[in-house]
Amino acid sequence: MKRYAIHLAALVAAFVLPAPSRAEILTAEGVAPLDNGPVAAREMAIQDALKLISIRQGARIESTQIMESGGQGESGTLTAAAPVRGAVKVLNEYAQGKLYHVKVAVDVDQAAMREAAPERREASCPMPVGRSLRRKLVTTYFDVARPAEASDMPDLATALPTELSRRLSRNGMLMVKDANAVSVLADNRVAEPDAGWQAASQLGQRENAQFVVSGRVLSTSVTGKGVRPSFFESNNTSQQGVFYNGPFAGMFGNGVKYVPTRRQFDLEFWVYDGLTGSLIARERVNGEASGGQVQPTPPQPFASAAFWQSDYGRVVNQALDRATRRIDDIISCIPFSARVVRLDGKRVYINAGLLDGMAVGDKLLLYKRSSGQPLRDLISGRELGMAESLNGDVALVQVQPNFSIGVVQGGARPPAEGDYVRFGTAH
Repeated sequence: MKRYAIHLAALVAAFVLPAPSRAEILTAEGVAPLDNGPVAAREMAIQDALKLISIRQGARIESTQIMESGGQGESGTLTAAAPVRGAVKVLNEYAQGKLYHVKVAVDVDQAAMREAAPERREASCPMPVGRSLRRKLVTTYFDVARPAEASDMPDLATALPTELSRRLSRNGMLMVKDANAVSVLADNRVAEPDAGWQAASQLGQRENAQFVVSGRVLSTSVTGKGVRPSFFESNNTSQQGVFYNGPFAGMFGNGVKYVPTRRQFDLEFWVYDGLTGSLIARERVNGEASGGQVQPTPPQPFASAAFWQSDYGRVVNQALDRATRRIDDIISCIPFSARVVRLDGKRVYINAGLLDGMAVGDKLLLYKRSSGQPLRDLISGRELGMAESLNGDVALVQVQPNFSIGVVQGGARPPAEGDYVRFGTAH
């Protein structure tokens, strides 16, 4: 396979005007579909018009050409060199057919636009410059390996993925769904996450998610106990520990308790490719709380405000923060992918649209599965993923909020539902 990368920054052409050093009033008309109502359509049409003005002020073309087994494909985007800055005024707006039109005027601040010009990202991350392609992700049920140890957190298996989903949603480049009742492993006694590839693929396709996150809580066990004095406390036997109830135990309201003083939290998380089901990452985060309140009494619901305020809750909070950062890092440099969901001759419909960051003129590589079975490592037995072959590219000609329409170019075989489109990676 050969790859060629083409990068043209601040492109000046017939549709791109040189950027003067003074303020200037520019106009443009944007359009958007009325599928989600006039209010949403108006906002999208305004953004469309502002994008056109930004491109006129300077644009960047990012393109990757790939040749594989005699086939050729191209992936590319046209992106404004800098976001438009200035006062926006709506001059005219109207609905016509299924489209909403808005004409705007912007008193462009050229100096601010040049200062805001985005720097080039590292080549290792194939995200188009200045673009926010939102990847879709779904979190699933986390098995608890030793449920007796987590008896004070009975909802841990379902509350943990919900909390992880909430934290991942802070990343504006992710669209996260919570499927906390769905497990990727049919039998929780199975230790290897590779066995969940088929369920992960089915869930990813059903939820239109590029990634599926699951995992297992390996331990919430008490690792140390110690003596703690108690004053005017009830020796509540529901708390794990040993309590002194001998002579003089309650005299003057004091006593002694032998209670947990150290407790660990050990979590393993798995990241799957939602299109093929292949396991992308398997990592582990852990921590240990010592002293203080390591086993809250009475038990507090997992992820509740009272839980986070406990010493054990603070350790769990730090571990989940690390897991969230690692998941963000792992998927950030994986090319954006979407799936072909419908065919109309050479036109294909893909399950990613305006809300995902798609734009008219984008080119994506078209891939076809080489076989219906995953590639397996014969020595370790590990499922490595699905073999694919390049089958030309797709140029987007229409973008709706939740899907896009593209025209297939090149390709030795006709496209089919279930084929994948991806932005290429330049190396």
